[in-house]
Amino acid sequence: MKEISLKSRKLTFWNIWSSYATYYFGKVNLSIVIPVLLVAFTELSLMNVGLISTAFFMAYAIGQFLNGYISEKYNPFIYISIGLIGSGIMNFILGWWGGIFAVLIVFEFMDGFFQSMGWSSCVRANAMIQKKEDREKSSVLLGTSYQIGNSIAWLISALVVSWWGWQAGFFVASGFLITRGVLLLFTKPNLDMSSVKKRKTISQVKSTLVFPIIMGGIALCLLNMIRFGIITWIPLYLFQQGALTVASMGSVGMKVCLLPLAGVLGTLLYNKVKKNKDLLTVFFCIMLTIIFVALAFSSEWVAFLLLLAGSFFIYGPHVFFVSTLPTRFIDSQITASSTGFINGMGYVGTVLIGIIIPFILSFSTGWSGVFVFWAILSSMIAVLAWIIYKSKKRFLRG
Repeated sequence: MKEISLKSRKLTFWNIWSSYATYYFGKVNLSIVIPVLLVAFTELSLMNVGLISTAFFMAYAIGQFLNGYISEKYNPFIYISIGLIGSGIMNFILGWWGGIFAVLIVFEFMDGFFQSMGWSSCVRANAMIQKKEDREKSSVLLGTSYQIGNSIAWLISALVVSWWGWQAGFFVASGFLITRGVLLLFTKPNLDMSSVKKRKTISQVKSTLVFPIIMGGIALCLLNMIRFGIITWIPLYLFQQGALTVASMGSVGMKVCLLPLAGVLGTLLYNKVKKNKDLLTVFFCIMLTIIFVALAFSSEWVAFLLLLAGSFFIYGPHVFFVSTLPTRFIDSQITASSTGFINGMGYVGTVLIGIIIPFILSFSTGWSGVFVFWAILSSMIAVLAWIIYKSKKRFLRG
């Protein structure tokens, strides 16, 4: 790959960073719209909402596996742009007819596929432009894009929904997504793609499915049951616990936007601590386990503070699995495909949580049961991170 100047690398990094941050307008706006839809359309049930969420993340999971392998062969910046524009179009359609269950489930499914074109290509694009010694650090910093993007998208979506209704949650997202996708097409760097290997599919799959990547996929499957459980369901938790009205969605947005910001602080600390990232991931997951156990026995405001603490510890491990770990394989030219596999496995967990949370809320002790479930998952992730650490010398480079 042709050498890129330091200034160009920095500008291109932030171009990638801001592009993926924008993706979150089409990923988390549904969680803000959900409480309003349940009030406005009484024929929609909690299980309907779970199925819609599951449809989105099922498409996202399928797309992660598929797009990770395909984008390994092409210019990642074009792939990122297509995903942004496609997601924007889907949200524009939902802004007109999103109150109908059939429309919601079909177009959220299609939105999920376009959304899946983003992350693996962003990780690969960043790895391609960085020097070897900067890849791991920049991969962690790249992870703050979806934390800050999540926070801003939640806040803006909540405000526009409280001002103008549920349709605005889709229309505003559409505007951000399409604008950013078009802008990226005009500002993308010129990459020399001649050195990219054109592997056969079977060869690429075999190269990708090495032990640490498989373990990383399983770990992310469990971690996404927590992370997207929070993204999708915690706004409803706060809405119910506070006995709020639709006009109060702005206050919910002010609360939930703080969760990813706490995650940014946690990620920056995670990046700053000069310890092995595998072992640091184990420690962060142990802290998550303790926090979720405490959440099961906490009141509303104490619970919110604990959710902030949980967000502080959840994103460092998430960045490790979805960015740092696959970035280690850039020299083998399987960064996008390994990212796609790990993230695809992660969204298998996200699909499952859309069904599991309504089940727990209906047939257990309510939200306390959810928090205990997340505590169990956190402890399992810590064990898997330890296994990856023990296998590093044999399988990983760098």
